[in-house]
Amino acid sequence: MKKYKKLLINIMVIFIILFNLFIPNAYAGPLQGIVDNAQNFVNNGENGGNVINNNALKEGSNTLYNVLLIIGIAVAFIWGIVLGIQFITGSLGEKADVKKNLIVYLVGCVIIFGAFGIWRLLLQLLEPLA
Repeated sequence: MKKYKKLLINIMVIFIILFNLFIPNAYAGPLQGIVDNAQNFVNNGENGGNVINNNALKEGSNTLYNVLLIIGIAVAFIWGIVLGIQFITGSLGEKADVKKNLIVYLVGCVIIFGAFGIWRLLLQLLEPLA
């Protein structure tokens, strides 16, 4: 099991590096801009204006979808690699355990990617209503 720890640590380091490459960095703006935006929000609420920006809501939803999809793909990929290595290097008893874990892995993948498919379908169906 010790050899798997080193392999898992290496995979996690690669995952963290790739995660940092694909996720944009957040930069804080000046404090006055935050205060001005807050004051504009309050003024819109008092004047009965539309405080919900549909474009910003759509952009935020798409960003969240993409980030969670990347995380889901990376976790599924890494776990699949770990199961494959365990299957290749394991004894007969360990191979039987890997086969049991493979069923759980496949069900998890179907649930995760099915949920993303439903999410995307709902966004496309409800987009004309916004």
